[in-house]
Amino acid sequence: MKNANYKNCTLGIAVSLSMLLFFTLRLEASPTDAFLNRLEGNWQGEGKSMGTSARMQMKWEWVLGRKFLRLSLKNEMQSAKGNAAFEGHAYYQLAGGGKCEGKWFDSRGASFPISCNIEGEALTALWGTPEQEQGKSVYSFLEAGKLEVVDSVMDKSGKWKEFGRFVVVRQ
Repeated sequence: MKNANYKNCTLGIAVSLSMLLFFTLRLEASPTDAFLNRLEGNWQGEGKSMGTSARMQMKWEWVLGRKFLRLSLKNEMQSAKGNAAFEGHAYYQLAGGGKCEGKWFDSRGASFPISCNIEGEALTALWGTPEQEQGKSVYSFLEAGKLEVVDSVMDKSGKWKEFGRFVVVRQ
């Protein structure tokens, strides 16, 4: 009887230590995790989109059991022709080695794959396909609570053409 209790106790300790190690390793964030965690929250700011004054609202939040970081974006443009709104959602997932991948959906009815790279204070997201549209969004931390967002699209010659630039502030 003592031998069976000893084995159960030893097994229980081994399982407990394994779980503790697993959760400790999971809580140690990689630089990619840390960067994505800094994005979490609500952001708003002014800038230009398609050559007109615009206001951008972004909400970054972990969803689906913290497996994806969702970006909900709304861009309200003002022009002489009136106001227009553009909305989109992206789902980013860690891919290891300072990289992430995801999927974009927007109010035009478009959806694109995303591949992204995090270096220093910037996340560069390449979106689209050669058959559709190819673009690049760069999210750069400027200082505490400020983020610059620069959007570009690839023209037919393979050069990037900027179509949006904003500075947003954490709310």
